Amino acid sequence: MLWLGLCLLPVGCGILKGRPKHPTDAPGRWYTVEKGETLRDISQRTGVPEGDLLEVNGLQNAAQVVPGKLIFVLDGPAGRPPDPNPPNPPDPTLTPEPAVVPARASRFRWPVDTPRVTSQFGKRWGRPHEGIDLTAPIGTPVHAADAGQVVYSGARVRGYGNMIVLKHGDDLMTVYAHNSVLLVKVGDNVAAGQRVALSGQSGHATGPHLHFEVRRGQTPRDPLPYLPEIPGLRPLPPGPREKGSPKS
Repeated sequence: MLWLGLCLLPVGCGILKGRPKHPTDAPGRWYTVEKGETLRDISQRTGVPEGDLLEVNGLQNAAQVVPGKLIFVLDGPAGRPPDPNPPNPPDPTLTPEPAVVPARASRFRWPVDTPRVTSQFGKRWGRPHEGIDLTAPIGTPVHAADAGQVVYSGARVRGYGNMIVLKHGDDLMTVYAHNSVLLVKVGDNVAAGQRVALSGQSGHATGPHLHFEVRRGQTPRDPLPYLPEIPGLRPLPPGPREKGSPKS
């Protein structure tokens, strides 16, 4: 029996100076029975059978478990001691508060103030589209997605038109293409949110927009997971807005 393993003591297993005596390695703790609490309450809360609670405390029946009584409650596989301050049960008449979902942490900020995605990262017309396209009328301010250094500023890359490339920490780079005006030069250090260009329609683009990329080293990554989530924002199906270049 359980009791034989816990109470082989020379003085027996009764009350000794108001407290049952147990081996020092018995897993559990002492607990004072609260007002209105029964043996069944303690058993259900801890997962310890009523018979074990009676046996380990040298009690004859549940009627001996009265408010103010000190009992030993086993812990471990059988259960855990009862919480001395159990939470009140929920009031079924009250409407629960909606859960607050924390905003997704983002690595970068949006490069335009009112972002609207018109073409997403991935396959487009059977070719890779290595960034996202954002609606940006000509002259829209283009902001640095994070602090970094300008490592490219020019129009020598085929298809991209006037382009800025910023290098950030964590081996990340951001690309801003099809601009009308470039406002920074190679070697400049820029702050997050600083204007680096004005949007346009340069390169292989049939309409004004900003092409934005995130790269880790030379590998293009989907920019959306790096940017703040906007409720209701959904990329539109890709359409033939640009000419010839699979990268723009």
